[in-house]
Amino acid sequence: MGSPPSSERALVAALDPYERLIEVGVGRRPDVALALADRGRAVVAVDVDVSESAREAAATAARSGGGSLRVAAADVTALAADDGRAIRDAVGSEWVGDGVDAVYARNLPAEIQRPTVALAERLDAACLFTTLGFEEPVVDVRRRSREAGSVVYVAR
Repeated sequence: MGSPPSSERALVAALDPYERLIEVGVGRRPDVALALADRGRAVVAVDVDVSESAREAAATAARSGGGSLRVAAADVTALAADDGRAIRDAVGSEWVGDGVDAVYARNLPAEIQRPTVALAERLDAACLFTTLGFEEPVVDVRRRSREAGSVVYVAR
């Protein structure tokens, strides 16, 4: 297996200071969530349809004994607009009470950027993401350049 793409390495490096994280839209690529769990972080990865690869990554993280990775079926748009119940159901009531440090996404499409930032605001968490590459962010961001031209966007 080759080394992870530079955008993935850049995102993991940017998220390293945070202990409790929510990944939005994990899809079939749980590599960032798993890398963070391997670094001792607690991650909840959400997506409208949790893939088998995300479930396998959570099982791998559980066996490794480092941090933790849990996956949950949830729609970020619903979480961002919810009164709090859906967030508690998706990520766990202890997370809402104890705090989330960062909400992040890899290859975040433009149409999901606003709800992702809104979720981070609801949780008083940082918000970092990468885009699909051909899209520019549609929310206010600071660009954090990393290795090999990779850019991590910081929305909060």
